[in-house]
Amino acid sequence: MDAVKTMEILSEMKANDPDFNYTVQVDEESRIKTLMWVTSRGFDQYRCFGDAITFDTTYRTNLYDMPFGLFVGVNNHFQSIIFCGAMMRDEKEDTFKWIFREFIRMVGGKHPQTILTNQARAMELAIEVELPNTVHRWCKWHVLKKVKESMGVLWSKNSNFKMEFHKLVHHMITEEEFGAGWQDMLEKYNLRKHPFLTQIYEVQHKWAKPYFRGVFCAKMNSTQRSESANHLLKGYVPPGCPMHLFLKQFEKLQFDRESEESFQEKSTLLSGVSLRLNLPIERHASKVYTRAMFEKFDEELYKCGTHVLDEIVPRKIYKSTHIDAAAREKWSKVEFKIEVNDDESFFSCECGTFEHSGLVCCHALQVMVFFRLSKIPEKHIMKRWTRDARDVLPAYLVRYQRDRGPPSSDTFRHHTMYMKALECVLLGDSNVKCYGVFIAMMKEVQAALVPLSSDKDGMGLAEREQQNQLLVQNEQETLELQGCATRSQCDGESSCSVIVGQRKKWPRGRPTTSRDKALYEEHLKRLRFCTICKSQGHKCTTCPERGDVPKAPRKLPKCSNCGVLGHRRNACGTKKSGPFEPNFL
Repeated sequence: MDAVKTMEILSEMKANDPDFNYTVQVDEESRIKTLMWVTSRGFDQYRCFGDAITFDTTYRTNLYDMPFGLFVGVNNHFQSIIFCGAMMRDEKEDTFKWIFREFIRMVGGKHPQTILTNQARAMELAIEVELPNTVHRWCKWHVLKKVKESMGVLWSKNSNFKMEFHKLVHHMITEEEFGAGWQDMLEKYNLRKHPFLTQIYEVQHKWAKPYFRGVFCAKMNSTQRSESANHLLKGYVPPGCPMHLFLKQFEKLQFDRESEESFQEKSTLLSGVSLRLNLPIERHASKVYTRAMFEKFDEELYKCGTHVLDEIVPRKIYKSTHIDAAAREKWSKVEFKIEVNDDESFFSCECGTFEHSGLVCCHALQVMVFFRLSKIPEKHIMKRWTRDARDVLPAYLVRYQRDRGPPSSDTFRHHTMYMKALECVLLGDSNVKCYGVFIAMMKEVQAALVPLSSDKDGMGLAEREQQNQLLVQNEQETLELQGCATRSQCDGESSCSVIVGQRKKWPRGRPTTSRDKALYEEHLKRLRFCTICKSQGHKCTTCPERGDVPKAPRKLPKCSNCGVLGHRRNACGTKKSGPFEPNFL
């Protein structure tokens, strides 16, 4: 009876969500052996954030004590997202092979870059067969749990072993650093013959942090995401519930997770962020990353203050040293080398943080600040952490992504249809009934257009872009052939080795819109002549014949009253009456 209700619920979910997908594996008695399902939301999430996933199982979540597994990832807000759920009867190798094979089929055939699991041997063998190109790593949480169980008294509060072991697991960066620290720990506590430590050291490449350095894990290094999702699920599903009720409660969990994700989307869109250092590169990051990821970027930028930068090769190689290098352990790495490529578009640091998490490390950021970059280089911006992380379209629709910009050759026909489609989307988003009508009509339109679209007239947007690409390729090939011909002609001439292209000279100032004038139309300059030598080309102040000859002294005036030089009659102080001066007294 429970199996019938379960299949009815699955059919109902399929009817409400056309992209919902599920698969069932039955045994010889037609009983459910394995059940898997993927919602349309999980499919879309995996398309955007399926590069790094975790898989773990939990028990006693249903009436039949069937283990339940979750495929979990992390979105651009650093939240846990559920891709797929799997209910299985056992945990054998064949069961895991079927689960991984069906999971890849239901999510579109895309293999993840990295998968984190527990230390189950059956799961490891299944991943090697079904996911050969995926990097498999163990969960560090399970390793620490087993260490706690096997070390006994050394793991108590009175011993420093726990603190030193956590430092080895969480803070080591390079393999040499981890190996030196591990040997010092074994020597200090006399644990060289401890069986469990010897065993996990032999498989250190599966769980130690230095071996995560070049592997992208989206800042995940354990299945804690799956564990937290399983813990949430136990809050929705009571112990011993039937399978059909389990599916309904799981759907409620998915709805609540989507609500929290929508809240973070609105928070990123509407609320601002506070800048710690107010640097140009920090302002650019606040516009590119989501709110949660910008906080993690800001933490790395703040760490730049704890390092000193030294220039080894100008604009090529730099060294970042921790300011407290003397106070750290002798096996701890305190110097990191940063290499810059030729066009200064990628900063490679030996700590491997960018390759592991997709965020720039503090050492590379220190060099970027030294270069006075106002923006983060494009090669260091991983789209999965940005605000446009969900702007991922299929290959045949990739030209409509926002990061691709407007179409290179838009037409009136394409523009008219595009605007009409946007108007229909706006109307269809009014309510649930409008949405249903919109989807039904679009399916009818698509079914009618598919057979008609086989006859192409060459004026469509896709065809025009292909023609433009072919023209560009042909021009490049022509230029390459011309360059090869020119080089072949110049091979035997020594003078050709120094021929370079002409530099175009642009006049200073704002470009003019007037036409070029002939020589006879230009105004001739007025010729100037010197007043000393009467020659042209210079003035009297710069005349070469002027020399240092002193000027003639100025002639002093002579007073007509007293006859003395130096003043005139009207300024004379001597009163003298002449013979013809009338006297009225």
